[in-house]
Amino acid sequence: MKKRIICVLATSVLLSSFSSIASAKEWSTLSNPQWTQSTKDEFLDVKNDIHLATDQKLVYLHMQDEKTYTKIWNYDTLNAVDPDTGKTKWIFPFFKEGIGYLTTEYPFMYGKNGTTYAYFESNRLLYSINAKGKQNWMIELPEQQHPDAVWNNPVHLMKDGTLLYIVPKSTKTGNETTIVYGYNKNGKQIFKKLISGHVEKVTDTYVIVQNQSVSFNYFKSDVYNTAMKRLYRYEFPKGATTDIGYTIVWDDGTVLFRADLPKTGNRLIAISPQGKVLWTREVPGNAEIREVGNYYIVYVDKTVSLYDSKGFVAKHAFDHIDDEVPIYPSARMTDDHKIWLDLVIEQYVLDPKDMSVIQNFKLNNEDTKIMQYDNNIVYTLEESKNKVSKYQLK
Repeated sequence: MKKRIICVLATSVLLSSFSSIASAKEWSTLSNPQWTQSTKDEFLDVKNDIHLATDQKLVYLHMQDEKTYTKIWNYDTLNAVDPDTGKTKWIFPFFKEGIGYLTTEYPFMYGKNGTTYAYFESNRLLYSINAKGKQNWMIELPEQQHPDAVWNNPVHLMKDGTLLYIVPKSTKTGNETTIVYGYNKNGKQIFKKLISGHVEKVTDTYVIVQNQSVSFNYFKSDVYNTAMKRLYRYEFPKGATTDIGYTIVWDDGTVLFRADLPKTGNRLIAISPQGKVLWTREVPGNAEIREVGNYYIVYVDKTVSLYDSKGFVAKHAFDHIDDEVPIYPSARMTDDHKIWLDLVIEQYVLDPKDMSVIQNFKLNNEDTKIMQYDNNIVYTLEESKNKVSKYQLK
């Protein structure tokens, strides 16, 4: 009788797993786009940068042009199109007489009211463009004293509308300092603050700063709000190693630091918004960890495991993935509360309740990238043709 029960249970689990896989929609090609947008020129880029301004009923695309002004040199444009028809509503060209053509690899920044902010590092110019395609303002930001220490866009749009501009001042190990400039929605500077340490991560609510000793055997992290008021400092145990750049920040304000501790090895350390340690958890040393809303995923040995504040939720194994291909996943929570998981060679839409696969994208055309997925709508970028397409999945 016991053997029969075990057999029935095993069969049930197998059928459940098979049902989950079989019910998933798999896409190797996408056909019949709802609309397409293109620069119609192989030398005029469409950047992998898209924003759905739902309240304004617009889709923003980061593109390029040369025809209107320079005839020769590329300059970036902000293109607003109708989400249903793809028809161009307006185009804002980033070209200024006396300044010239402007282009950047940094993504634009998008406010809730449809305002777009664009930073051009070559001239240190910051633009604000409204939802009607008109320039609100343009300002020149202070000079970067150590450009080599600026690894990402130094301008950050915060949830409350504040714009922060990060300028490393001292890069001497153990004595780093940083200047943080704050600007309001009108482009007016509202503060300038000198802080100790190097800014490692900026979310829409927090600025997370790393300080370390000269010998790198002692680390501490300062967490600031959007006004650059320090909320708390966390000091890691002596001998611990960490990289604050990989810190996870949940929507509820919980901060998860990852560190290799002297006695317990690799751990995640959860800190409350008040700076109190909530819990610590062991994580594999070779795992890739990413934040997803108020969850985090752990990718190791072809398996993605989902965790929340209470602990393990579910996992999914991707046994078919080639061992020879290094995977550095990215993930986010979609508007319809599904997990978008990008494993580089293919992409998935997963149900956070059980990590079952809802959609699987492994497009035959390696030149085509998925820019955005939400609510069964996909936007793709075909790089060789500089073309964006919108698809409604059925």
